[in-house]
Amino acid sequence: MVALCLGTACAVARARTVGAVGEAVRSTRGAVLVTAGCLGPCGLAAVAAVAHRRGEDGCSGPTVWLSGVQDAERAAALAAWVREGGPGPSGEPDAGLPATLVPAEATIGPPMRIGPAGG
Repeated sequence: MVALCLGTACAVARARTVGAVGEAVRSTRGAVLVTAGCLGPCGLAAVAAVAHRRGEDGCSGPTVWLSGVQDAERAAALAAWVREGGPGPSGEPDAGLPATLVPAEATIGPPMRIGPAGG
């Protein structure tokens, strides 16, 4: 599961990031792309949150937050990682993170929650 921020600070980079990652998600069985308004860490724009998505219930595991994904090299590495399966079910969302994305790792967070608050 990939969430891309489309808030004001990230919007400038939207086309490159959504294009590269969106194509990877479309071509990867079980991958899901979610675009969202501001995700919060504007100083790290553009940001992506990536997590393993369980097939049986669609819930995600812990999330790795990546910064600067508007950079062409990082966007390409993120797209390639998605095509390769992205984070595995191990509970370590940054396990197997491509070397190009290691400097982009901002933090590890809780599982993504998709949908309205309280819903």
